[in-house]
Amino acid sequence: MRQSMGQGSPMSHKFIVGTIAVLVGVYAAHKVGSDFQFVKYEPHSPEEVERRQREKVPVKMTVSDSATLELTPEAKSRIQKKMQQEQRGQNERD
Repeated sequence: MRQSMGQGSPMSHKFIVGTIAVLVGVYAAHKVGSDFQFVKYEPHSPEEVERRQREKVPVKMTVSDSATLELTPEAKSRIQKKMQQEQRGQNERD
């Protein structure tokens, strides 16, 4: 007599694990991505906004050559503070 083997884990388990993996990935991408300046928003003056609405100018996004993966000023200061704290900790141990 042979027993038939199952097809693996149930579909509900695959769904739960997949959902958790996607949520963790989105969270990690959000936390890491917030440190970089992917999009630089340059607001228009109120007069320019009014003119664009009046003339029904569509939204236009352009990629400039100045776009880089530079860290935001907040991220730079946070990293610098963390490095200084680690150096202090190493100096106190020595």
